[in-house]
Amino acid sequence: MTFLAGKSVLVTGGTGLIGIPLVGKLVEMGARVRVASLDQEGPFGGRIEFMKGDLCEKSFCEAALKDIDVVFHLAGIKGGIGVSHSKASTFLVRNILMNIQVMEAARRAGIERFLYASSICIYPPARVFEEKNAFSGFPHPSDKFGGMAKLIGEMQIEAYRLQYHLDNFLTVRPANTYGPFDNFDPRSALIIPALIHRLFAGENPLTVWGDGTAVRDFVYAEDVADLMLLMVERNERTALNAGSGEPATIRTVAETVVRCVREILGTDITLKWDASKPSGEQYRTTSIEEARTRLGWSPRYDLEQGIRETVRWYHENRTMLIDRYSILSEEQ
Repeated sequence: MTFLAGKSVLVTGGTGLIGIPLVGKLVEMGARVRVASLDQEGPFGGRIEFMKGDLCEKSFCEAALKDIDVVFHLAGIKGGIGVSHSKASTFLVRNILMNIQVMEAARRAGIERFLYASSICIYPPARVFEEKNAFSGFPHPSDKFGGMAKLIGEMQIEAYRLQYHLDNFLTVRPANTYGPFDNFDPRSALIIPALIHRLFAGENPLTVWGDGTAVRDFVYAEDVADLMLLMVERNERTALNAGSGEPATIRTVAETVVRCVREILGTDITLKWDASKPSGEQYRTTSIEEARTRLGWSPRYDLEQGIRETVRWYHENRTMLIDRYSILSEEQ
């Protein structure tokens, strides 16, 4: 890749799960990187410029975009189903406002290329999420607020193309992403980091909701970062899914986590299933054929490799996890 070498690049949410490996790759490519976030600075040392501030504020967005050539917009407010409903207004409005402010600042600044990290949660209910089905219906009710906020961000980009004839605002839709620097807080973490945390905390037997037959798509964060870089390098205007291409049952995921943790801790771990608890939709996966066909991209990490790397990283770094800021924890 040559386009990004020497460019001034802003990564919003650059202290997050995908942002940290993305920033590392950009630095290695010779880009001058600025990170905008409300978190701690992260593991970058003096290799990047760090700006702490609220991307919902117009003035901060304008300052963050000063003298920037390329933007990777990864920032967003995340939360599980319970939190997104109990603070639905904050979840929806702040995400929409953030996207509007960042994209408008980028448009007015004449940014060379802009990549927006959307999500597969924008799709209407389906067994397999395919790009051709975007905008064909509303997101699943469980994704109502997060999905609509992401969808409105994509509509903003489409509106820019129609009104301003901009062809440099790009969209990627990551699937269920995991890896080092994930959110391992058991109160809000998704399944892979939650299981890892619980096992290292000594939970044994480990009880998992459902019967383990539900099928999902889990993609390693570094693979998502690779696709993002490739899309910006090629100015790929088609919105692309970033998935693993290898659907897996929740049982396979749990057993893989247990096996990888057992290798490190050297203890026997019993896995139990609570079929009386809900397990969600039975089959929900992501097609990555468009990314393969258009860019020749495929994930480099399979599920076993990705989980093993994540477990190893957590074992070595769990006492130094980044204290992540969440607007949802504040009273509104």
